[in-house]
Amino acid sequence: MNKIFKIFCITFLITLLNTPFSFSSIKNNIIAKVGNEIITLIELENKINTTLILTKQKVNQENINKIKTLSLKKLIDLKIKKDEIEKYNLTINELAINNHMKSISQSLNIEPSDLKNFFKSSKISYDQYKEEVETEFLWQTLIAQIYTSKINVNENQIEKEIKELSNKKEKIIEFKLAELEVSYNNETKNKIIEEVKKSIKDIGFSRTVLKYSISSSALNEGEIGWVNSKSISSNLINIIENLKIGDISDGIVGADTLVFYKMLDKKSNEISKNIDVKLMRQNIINKKKNELLNLYSNSHLSKKKNNILIKVQ
Repeated sequence: MNKIFKIFCITFLITLLNTPFSFSSIKNNIIAKVGNEIITLIELENKINTTLILTKQKVNQENINKIKTLSLKKLIDLKIKKDEIEKYNLTINELAINNHMKSISQSLNIEPSDLKNFFKSSKISYDQYKEEVETEFLWQTLIAQIYTSKINVNENQIEKEIKELSNKKEKIIEFKLAELEVSYNNETKNKIIEEVKKSIKDIGFSRTVLKYSISSSALNEGEIGWVNSKSISSNLINIIENLKIGDISDGIVGADTLVFYKMLDKKSNEISKNIDVKLMRQNIINKKKNELLNLYSNSHLSKKKNNILIKVQ
């Protein structure tokens, strides 16, 4: 994160936290420029209110204060992604977006055709939310377009592992997982862990994913699908293998992120009899590729953030 952005965040947030006003009383002032994009106070208001309403929390000052910093960071990231996306000729995945909007409708127990009216009656912007979703999907497309050719998976090693397992007739445990990824630094780590745990307790895992997660899987309530025990690192398997269905792991510390996993389901199969070896092979390859794409995504965004001009108005 560049120094200008840090100074802006600190100054802006101190002002917000110490000013007794409601967002509705603020004019649509431009608070920052991010490359060729702008952020307004109205956008920040809408981002916060949308997050709270979609996660079924009260829109009050206490809850607003809890997610101000994160909401601002997500808006900054979205503007950087949008600025980068506009340099390429990308096609919007309408099916993926429609499926996401349907899942939001289902979580609110309303028909998809009523979603726009729900946003309107809740006084939050449907258009802004949909644009954010479109930006996230286009960003995924961009990262795949740029980096897929650079990903090399050692398929010979995978074949060797599968052959060894087949010969041993070992049982493979498969896990259906959801993830919640948050960024941190040494000063905020403990506070973020406590906030996430409290949020999970208060509003549930999937809503906390929507509220906090920076991973692309947040578009799917954190679900990353089925993974098998042989495609997971030994450190991770030691953490999740004893989770019961419905259990949530402690935050797993990475270089600058924390990841919480929820066990959605699990099953055990003997590889020589019940497992579809071709499917398992492809699942292992896909998992490794997705992990690498996520690393490339974070790295690409970080580089753009360090080089883009963020100017306070």
